[in-house]
Amino acid sequence: MVTQKVKPEYTLKMFEVLGGVWIAGCVKTAAELNIADHLFIGHQSVSSLAEKTKSDEKALYRIMRALSSVGIFEELENKVFALNEFGAALQSDVPGTAKNFVLAILREHFPCYMQLTDNVQAGKIPFDHVHGMGIWEYYKQNPDAGTNFGKGMTGMSGMELEGILNTYDFTPFNTIVDIGGGNGVMMHAILNTSPDSSGIIFDEAHVTDIANSLIPENLKSRCSVAVGSFFDQVPAGGDLYTMKWIMHDWNDKECIRILKNCYDAMPKGAKLLIIDAVIPDDSRNKPHVAKILDIVMMAALTGRERTLNEFQKLIEEAGLKFTRFMDIGTEAKSIIECEKQ
Repeated sequence: MVTQKVKPEYTLKMFEVLGGVWIAGCVKTAAELNIADHLFIGHQSVSSLAEKTKSDEKALYRIMRALSSVGIFEELENKVFALNEFGAALQSDVPGTAKNFVLAILREHFPCYMQLTDNVQAGKIPFDHVHGMGIWEYYKQNPDAGTNFGKGMTGMSGMELEGILNTYDFTPFNTIVDIGGGNGVMMHAILNTSPDSSGIIFDEAHVTDIANSLIPENLKSRCSVAVGSFFDQVPAGGDLYTMKWIMHDWNDKECIRILKNCYDAMPKGAKLLIIDAVIPDDSRNKPHVAKILDIVMMAALTGRERTLNEFQKLIEEAGLKFTRFMDIGTEAKSIIECEKQ
C-alpha cells in the first residue's frame, strides 16, 4: 500500500489543534471559578485566587499559567495575575461577555462534539443522542441551563449589535417584529435608535416571561411581547420583521415553513431581515467563522449555516423576494433583506 509521508511539522500542527481542546477546558474552569471577576478588583496572587475560589493553589496555578500563555489573563512576577482585555471577556453580567456561552458550549454541548460520527454515518443529532432529548426540550427541563444559554446568546449579540445598527436604517418603520426575539436585547437597541418605532418581541412563553420583565422603563410604551411559535404563525401587520440567529437552527423544510408564516403575516411591501452567518459562495479552502459555527449546528440541531445562494433559494421557495445582502463587519452575522411584493 502506497502512503503519503507524514511531515513532523504537520504532526506538530495536529498536536496544536488538540491544544485547543485542552485550553478550552482551562477556560471553562476559569469561567466556573469567576476568575475574571476576582481579577477585575485588582491584581491577585495565585494564593489569593485559590483562597477566594476554594481551589488547590498548585493546580490553579497550572491552569492560570496555561491560560496566560495564550493571552487569556496576564502572569506578572511572583505568580501574580492580572486581568487583560482577552480575559475580561469572561466577566459575569457585563455587555458582550462570552462567559455564559463558554459555559453552555463546554458543559451540555461539548460531549456532542465527540459524537459527530453518529451524525455523519447515521444522520443522528448528537445532542439528542447524548441527552436523550432535543436541545430546546433540554433547556425547558433544565431551566438554569436554559437561562445561562439565553444569557450566552445575549453576550454573543454584543459583538454584532453595533454593526447591525450602523448598517441598517430602522427609523422608517412603524412596527418592528423580532421573531424569536429572546430576551429582547436587539429590539431594545433598535428602538433606542428609532424613537418613532414600536416593537414586538415574539417568542415562546418561557422566554417572553423573562423578556417582558426586562423591557427598559423608557421603552415600555413602545415595546411589547407576543407569545407563540413561529412554526404556527407570527404577529401580523408589521412593516419590518427581523430574525437573528434563527434560520441556522433549522433544516431547509423547517426554514421554508417559518418563512411562509412570515409571508402570511406580512402586508405587501413589508420587509424581513434574516440576520445570520453567511458562508461566502466562493470560499473553498478558505477559513470562515460560519464554517465552524456549522459544526455547532451539526452537533445540536437539524439546522446548518448556509451560503447566500442557499438562503436565496429558501426565500424564493417561501414566496418572498431577496432584495439585498449587507455586510455588518463581522463574519458571525450578515443581513439578508427580503420583501413581500
